[in-house]
Amino acid sequence: MKKGAYNALRLRYLLWASSLLFAVGCSEDYQPKPEGYFRIGLPTTTYEPANTGCAYTFSKNTQATWVPKKNCWGDLKYPTIRATIQFTYKRIENENDLQLVLKEAQDLAYKHTVAAQGIGEKLYSNPEKNIHGILYNMQGNSASSSQFFVTDSTTHFLRGVLYFYSTPNADSLKPVNEFMQAEMVQLIESIEWVN
Repeated sequence: MKKGAYNALRLRYLLWASSLLFAVGCSEDYQPKPEGYFRIGLPTTTYEPANTGCAYTFSKNTQATWVPKKNCWGDLKYPTIRATIQFTYKRIENENDLQLVLKEAQDLAYKHTVAAQGIGEKLYSNPEKNIHGILYNMQGNSASSSQFFVTDSTTHFLRGVLYFYSTPNADSLKPVNEFMQAEMVQLIESIEWVN
């Protein structure tokens, strides 16, 4: 077979195979695949006392790291899921101070409703440990999905805000949000005041 005839036969075969692949590949049963998300490995649920060196203490996840800051503020970092709970502590001197920090905490929580689709509040009260507060859970794509504050109503006020160091996407962060909300409940229930 001559080279020209061979090339013509090869071209004809290539066109036939391409037409067959095109016809099979363009069936009407095609369904686009939804975008997927990476699997997120959540930390364990083992706890230990956090050595805050402040007027409060709590139990923290063993895979989280406490980073102290000035004035008994601090960060509880969860490096494997890129989450941080930022703590703000204020000493209350009088009834005016208490009213101001309570209003500020509520205003800061509701500030996130601009991006959130809703906000839920859960009241906490443990008279034996002198802990009273509110846990806020935001629905939707807000910068902070959970916040809380606790107080003894006379001397101590502690506020915590959860931040993820990634783009807020409620769908992809759902398992992490659920895990961190359970972490915040555990944290609130374990808080004790140190005088």
